[in-house]
Amino acid sequence: GRGKRNPVSIRWWIASAYLQGYRDFSRLDYTGGTVSLTYMDESGLLKFKFEEIVSKYVTQLGRLLALDLSPTVERMGISLDGMRKASVAQVVLDSAFPQDKVKKLALLLHPIILMYGTAGLALWVDSPDSMGIEVIPPWEILPIPIDVSGPHDVRGIIRARYVPVDWIKGLIITPGEKSKEYKNIDHVSMPTGNMPIDADAIGEGLMSMTSGGGGFFVKATTDDERTMAGRAGKKKDETHQDLTQLIEIWTETSDGYLAEYAVYAGMTKYVELYRHNHSESKYHMPIRIARDVITSGFWGRSYVDQLISLNREVEIAMSSMFQAVSDFDIYGFQLWPTSLGVPPEAERGQDGLKRIRYEPDYTVPDTKPENIFPTKMTAPHVDIVRVGLEMMDRIANQPTEMMSGSAPGRVDSSKGLGFLYEMSTIPLSSTAKNIADAVSGVYRAMLGIIRDQWTDRKVVSLTNLDDSLAGVILDAEAGTMSLSHNSIPHPDEVSLTIASEVPVSKEQQKYELKEALREGRITLEEFSFNVRKQGLDLPVGMEIEWQNYRRAMLNNILLFGDGETPGQAIGSPSDLHRVHLKVLDCFMARPEFYAASAGVREAFIKERGERLALLGNYLDQLEYPEDIAKMESEQYGSAEGVSDIF
Repeated sequence: GRGKRNPVSIRWWIASAYLQGYRDFSRLDYTGGTVSLTYMDESGLLKFKFEEIVSKYVTQLGRLLALDLSPTVERMGISLDGMRKASVAQVVLDSAFPQDKVKKLALLLHPIILMYGTAGLALWVDSPDSMGIEVIPPWEILPIPIDVSGPHDVRGIIRARYVPVDWIKGLIITPGEKSKEYKNIDHVSMPTGNMPIDADAIGEGLMSMTSGGGGFFVKATTDDERTMAGRAGKKKDETHQDLTQLIEIWTETSDGYLAEYAVYAGMTKYVELYRHNHSESKYHMPIRIARDVITSGFWGRSYVDQLISLNREVEIAMSSMFQAVSDFDIYGFQLWPTSLGVPPEAERGQDGLKRIRYEPDYTVPDTKPENIFPTKMTAPHVDIVRVGLEMMDRIANQPTEMMSGSAPGRVDSSKGLGFLYEMSTIPLSSTAKNIADAVSGVYRAMLGIIRDQWTDRKVVSLTNLDDSLAGVILDAEAGTMSLSHNSIPHPDEVSLTIASEVPVSKEQQKYELKEALREGRITLEEFSFNVRKQGLDLPVGMEIEWQNYRRAMLNNILLFGDGETPGQAIGSPSDLHRVHLKVLDCFMARPEFYAASAGVREAFIKERGERLALLGNYLDQLEYPEDIAKMESEQYGSAEGVSDIF
């Protein structure tokens, strides 16, 4: 299988080394997947190094980092049950994979995607409270079957890596430390931190030893002592460690679920340590593959790989130009005819020019001094460099003007800038969609394993205060959700994706909000709320109104409960009832409100009436006290007039 991967791996090593400053790639072995690298060029020198490719790489990395990889759950259908399942799944995933892990995932994933074109994402679970997503480099991955025409033909994934033998013994799913299985595993003893010699030769040391994560661990036992078996015991020599290959295999069912997971270990002869059939459990595949540019075959083309050849040509051309400038300074001189009658003493000025006196042909008219330039300092040389840079811009698919902070023409409206920004992200859409599909796929696997491992005693903290989470039963004082009252749905019962599948421009959001405020489509209060919700850096004030807005959102969640039994809202006479009423009315206008029970709807109507009363207003069907008193006074006066007549 590695023989099929080795020709592709040559491009990985060159892309990574080129960004690090290597310029000579010799002895390319496409069979073994190795390449020799040096910092010098073919002549053994490096007169000039042009790093435009690094600038393009950093810019593209910044654009990808604008993607929000946070999990986003949407309901399937408009039923109350669908709303409840989506809300519970959102709270659970936000708790299991918080924002700090999301940002770390982006920083690890995007550079690998850009440099190598392919990256793996694997769910690892050590315990119900310890899980995450590991980014896997492409040289650890092989497809099943090995030779595929495209990603659609893949029916499984193989991952091979070097790990310490003691770490394998400490895993929950592997046999205990004293098992006889480990005697059959061949290994190599290496100084701590070093790799085996054959591994170092592959990719010139780019192979890495990992002892974190570990793929999809099934809860096979509750014996915690077994987990620590590989870490306890007699004190060993820490200057050396035994290394071996860990082979993990995931196979996929015809409908896209995990069929089987197996673990092998060994250098030349592989010993099976674990195997489990999951075909009846409907677990989603815990390992996903993200690609940059999808072509034929399993691995994608990388962004950096497409720019190397042009950067190399421009580098050579610019090196020649700069050498020409140096040559001009050294060899450039002026031919001065003696027929001008200027004495040599006058020609030796302090201007730094080099002059050569020559005897001209007197039959040639208009004899004058002539400048002699180096042959490389010509307009075509400059033009070819300019053409090369323009071609790099086209291949990079980056809006050069917008990336430098300007806009084409005189575009200064939010609509115009929004259109330009959207057009500029179209070339990035394919990569962004591939990343979104891979990350959301791992989120589905995470939700499925959480559903099995988290017990009813688990309490989840609420990290996002928004009434879109209506349908969960919360503890208002602790701000938590207990799974005893909120069952976790199956991943197939909700729609799961990431927060943004295209880069989001914060400045564009600012322009749109300011324009909406200027045109009167939103109020100043709504403007300040949206600035805070979108995380924009603008001084907006209205802190009291914002905190009342947040508590109004919380009250909607508390009052709605599970949609069957109403909860209890929290209020105070000092609240800004105007803000609470607006949030309340918006929620009561939603279709989900009418899917709730009659008791829940009545509780909302009662809450609205109490807020109106505290504000000094009353429901439409009720008369104001002043009007009632006036009517009673008029009726009393009329009654007295009638009595006087009689």
